[in-house]
Amino acid sequence: MQSKKILVACFSLLLVGLALPTYSIPRAHAFLATNGISVTVSGLSLTGYSDPTITGGSTVDLVAPGATVTVNVALFADNPTNAYQRNVTVGVKFDWMTAYQNASNAGPTNTLTMTANQEAAVSISVSVLSTTGTIPHTWTLLVGDGPQNKPIPSTCSGSIQGTGNACVILSGGFPVEIWSGDQISAAQAKFQAGKTIGYVSSAIGFGGSGATTTAASQLAQARTESDLGDQSWTNGDFSGAKTHYQNAVTDANAAASSLANLGGGSTNAGIVSTILSGAGIAMFGVGGLLAGIGGFFYLRRKPKA
Repeated sequence: MQSKKILVACFSLLLVGLALPTYSIPRAHAFLATNGISVTVSGLSLTGYSDPTITGGSTVDLVAPGATVTVNVALFADNPTNAYQRNVTVGVKFDWMTAYQNASNAGPTNTLTMTANQEAAVSISVSVLSTTGTIPHTWTLLVGDGPQNKPIPSTCSGSIQGTGNACVILSGGFPVEIWSGDQISAAQAKFQAGKTIGYVSSAIGFGGSGATTTAASQLAQARTESDLGDQSWTNGDFSGAKTHYQNAVTDANAAASSLANLGGGSTNAGIVSTILSGAGIAMFGVGGLLAGIGGFFYLRRKPKA
């Protein structure tokens, strides 16, 4: 009787907190012991966000109530010595769901057919709850390989022998919390203000006199507004916190502009350009997660039925 070998190497999870829109997803390898599966998540308001006041120091992904979160999975089928046809299913399950939601082109009744050296991509869109609250939600991703157009048990794992099923179940990244519009806007504004304040503070250390004094004053005002925002947040006044944090962004941007006008220097202008275009607004609206599954290698001597 021909033997079946299932080897599931170690899992490795690499989380990219805030992915820029220009971030390039590296080529992913599934069913290959030395590489992994590439996963990105869109629809989040902030990813990998942590703040002593706003999140209590916890690191979370933030999403608006009723928003649609899309999990994009890229797969690559390797070319082993005994090449075979893969019949792939890909599903996502959040903790408020009772079953995995599969990709339309990679489900139990319409498995995704992959052959050696073939790449494929699937997407799964899930609507989050309409309620809000700082309750951490979890999610898992299941990538399975089994008989064509037949279900793979959700309890499957690489240790299953002789059943024709193999899968990897990957826990999602940071906990997902569903926040109100004011809470999310406040968090985004504080994040942007903090980044700009940090860059301007560093730039002032390399500047001279003149406009640096003005920038320092504006920077102090930005910090004051941020502190006032913290107090409002602690008091449960999320609307007030949002206003103060947005004021902090305005003051921090003004300080950056003052540096740009310092002697008309192109160096300072370049620094400010980096602050405004690279570290601030570009990070909002798109959540990024890059997950590396360190090994999913399933080797069969003949194609599955």
